[in-house]
Order: sequence, then C-alpha cells, then structure tokens
Amino acid sequence: MQQVTQDDIIYFVMTDRFFGRLKRTVDASDTSIHGGTLDGIIEKLDYLIELGVTTIWVTPVYENINRHETTEPYHYYWPRRFDCIDRRLLDGSQLPASTDMATFGTFVDKCEAKGMKVVLDMVVNHAGYGARGQFDPSWFNVNGVGEIKGELAGLPDFNHDNPQVIDYFIKNIEEWVTRGKVTNIRMDTVKHVEPKFWYYFKSQLRGQYPGTCLIGEVLVEGKEDIGKLLEYQNYHDFNSIFDFPLCTALRQTLIYDESLRYWLARPRLNPDEPLGVLDDDNPSKGGYRNANGLVTLIDNHDLQRRIMSHARTKHPGEGNGLEWAIRVTKLCLGALFTIRGIPQIYYGTEVGLEGWKAADDRDLRRDFPWHVIGPDHHPLPQYRKEQVIFEWTRDLIRLRKQNAALKYGTTVTLWSDDLVYAFLRIATDDVAFVIINNGYAKMPLPIQLDLNPSVIPQRVLSMIAEGLRHWKTGQPLPVQDGKVVVGVDGKTIDIFCRQSP
Repeated sequence: MQQVTQDDIIYFVMTDRFFGRLKRTVDASDTSIHGGTLDGIIEKLDYLIELGVTTIWVTPVYENINRHETTEPYHYYWPRRFDCIDRRLLDGSQLPASTDMATFGTFVDKCEAKGMKVVLDMVVNHAGYGARGQFDPSWFNVNGVGEIKGELAGLPDFNHDNPQVIDYFIKNIEEWVTRGKVTNIRMDTVKHVEPKFWYYFKSQLRGQYPGTCLIGEVLVEGKEDIGKLLEYQNYHDFNSIFDFPLCTALRQTLIYDESLRYWLARPRLNPDEPLGVLDDDNPSKGGYRNANGLVTLIDNHDLQRRIMSHARTKHPGEGNGLEWAIRVTKLCLGALFTIRGIPQIYYGTEVGLEGWKAADDRDLRRDFPWHVIGPDHHPLPQYRKEQVIFEWTRDLIRLRKQNAALKYGTTVTLWSDDLVYAFLRIATDDVAFVIINNGYAKMPLPIQLDLNPSVIPQRVLSMIAEGLRHWKTGQPLPVQDGKVVVGVDGKTIDIFCRQSP
C-alpha cells in the first residue's frame, strides 16, 4: 500500500461519469446513474499512465440510497451503509462481483500493479437522504444550527461529540484500511465534522497505521480564509489539505486578469504590502506546516465552473476567442505544475472538458469524452483543442517528474507586480526558474531580475550560471552581471530548468 507524496500527480475521477463496460451515453442533464464502474477505471489505466499521472482519487464507494427526489446518487456521497461497496460500481469485467470491502483491496492491488496509487473518498459527516433509520437515532444532530451541527443540504448529520459515533467511524475506517487496503483518504466535508473526531483519528488510526495519509477537503476559497485551513494541517494533523485559496488566486489572475502581486506574492518592497496566498507558506511566520505538501488544483466537482469554462467565459466565441481560451487554460496548467504543492487534475481537464454549476452540480460532472481519444490513448487529430491541451498537460507532468526542484523545491520570489511573477524553485541538487507574463502583449523590453546572493546560496547561483534551458525550445536562460534578463510573450509561462521532458 503506497502513500501519496510530493512525487505524485493526482487524477480525480467521478467514477460513475468516467467509464464502464455497460455505461450509458446520455446528456449531462440526466441525473441518473450512468454506469461508470471501478472495473472501468482499471480498463482505462493505460490512458492515465500515458498522461503521466501517478495517483487516482475515486469518489466514495459505499452502498448508497437509491434515489432522492429526481436524482440518483451518481456521485455516491449519500451512503446508507458504510461497510460495503455499492454493487452499481461493479460490472464484473475486472473485479470480483462481491461488494465486500476486500473487493476494493483487489482494485487497489490492480492499480498498484500498474504503478498507480489510490486515494479513496470517505464520508463521516452525514448519511444519505432517508437513511437515518439505518442508524441509532441518538447518533444524529437534531435541529442543529451552524457549520458543524447544522445539516448540510438537508442530509442527516452525524454528531461526532457522541462517543458511539466516533467509535463506529474509527472502526469502520480501520476496516477499509485493513480489508480494503486503503492507504490514502480524501475526507469529505471536513469543516462540518465536530473537531473531536480528528483527535481520535490521529490518536488511534494514525498511531496504529502510520502509513495512512489523510487529505482534508475544507472548502474555503479566499486568501483571507487561510487561517481556517491552517487549523487542519497544523493542529488537527492532516497530512494535506486542498489549497482552494491558491485555486482562487490562479483563476482570478490568469483568467480574469487581476493583480498577481495582490493574489500570489507580494514584491517585498515594503512591510505594509498585502500578503498573497504564497506569502502564508512560511511556518515560522504562522503559515502552513508544510506548504509543499498541500494538494493544489485549478478546478473540481464542487466549484462554479471547470477551468476551460472560466476561460470561455472570459474569451467567448470561436476563432480568436477559442485560441485565447486555450492559451489561458495552458497558462493555468503551467502554474499548477510549477508552483509548490502536489498537483491534482480533475478528470477531463486535460482535454479541455467544460462544465458549469447551475441549480445543481450535474453539468460540472459531465461524462468523460472517450470518443475524442484514439487507440494510442491520445486525442484524435480532428479534435485540435483536446489534443493541444492534452499534450501540454502530459509534457508538464513529464517535466515535473524529471525535476526535483519542481517536486521538492523551496520557492524564492524574484519579482512580483500586477502582470509579472518570477520565482525560483530550489532543491538540494536542482533549480528551476519560472516566469509568468499575465499581460496580453509580449514584454516590450526584457525584464532584469537580480539573483541576490544574500538570499540565494552560491551553489544555486553556480547551477544557474552553468545554464538553465527553456523546457520547450532548449534556449539557455540569459544571465548577465548577476541578473536574469528575459522577455516573455503575452499570457505565457516560461520555464527554465536543467532537464527537459
């Protein structure tokens, strides 16, 4: 069983919408179960391997309710039982038909045999609609109010101040760890769970199974909300949390043209500048315990739009509009794979899949467009948008895998203003230089950036002087008199490193 680390690239799949032998092809407006299965994921592992991802995160697998009003639980976040797999997630083609937890262990084995780690989505906050009767009635918050005690979207809300509830879920997760071979857990709706539960989790489960990795979903998106996220990594001892504030910052800047220095990192010209998201990375100044261990993202199944739909909102129409939308989507992906953290891709983002939140989330969770993928696991030539974004994403993944600086490096900001952000990623034996021009035109003159020896070790300066090369063109990074001298095209990220993909 393998734990997620900074070496990994996570690929998030909504299982029902991905692939299955008996999967139906229906419109995104259809809220029934479409038939994607765990077996179907195994069948498509070669596609994921070609893309380069190393870890697959799957939505919950618990037995769910049958229906709520007009919607089936295609997302599988509405459990009625927590001790078995929903049989609708199995089609018999790759896995045993048994809904026992051990079947998930077989799924993990098959994925790991191909070099793919697994993250399982888990729920402890609530049961599915109408499932309250499956449990002791004293286990639920009744008439509760607020973020923790109130019911999320009307779902029956477990009270984790009740020791029986804590004991049930700790034992349940232990069974998934031992029988289902679960090493990595993405925990749903963390901020809605009573904090006492996390104390028991880290005491009992983390103590007995120290290889268990807990990634928490705390859905707060503003840079002013970082203090809330810090609680879970720094005090509740989560291995990682999702960096939604960085997601917001990348979207607001790279898509919607807001200031890079306001959102990402201050230029450090005076102490009164507002802090950007990356300025909270320093634990000695009250920041994250380990910012490099955060899971970073540019879209997912709960946010307002997929990143390509944000790009099309800003740049509508065909022709020039589509070209700019592709360009800024590539810019967002470039930032995702070069800024600190463990990158997570939402299924279909690598081919420019779109999706919007309206009255509900169904359009955000469209079926994966397998019709655009050829037998070589690449988009077919007639699907140009999909092909361009796929190849860019694949190449970024290869670049990150080959460069220790991009996986493990400390971030040193060299320059930040409204339109330009330049930084180094420094590892023990590696360095990378990254610069973003968020303007729409090429820089009229090259920018000159000091390589300050009071901040940058001499060893790193020597590596830079020996020559970093552009990851695509192979052109050397110009360094003159202790300064990087570089010009960048509009809405472009340039990456210079010691190895190319």
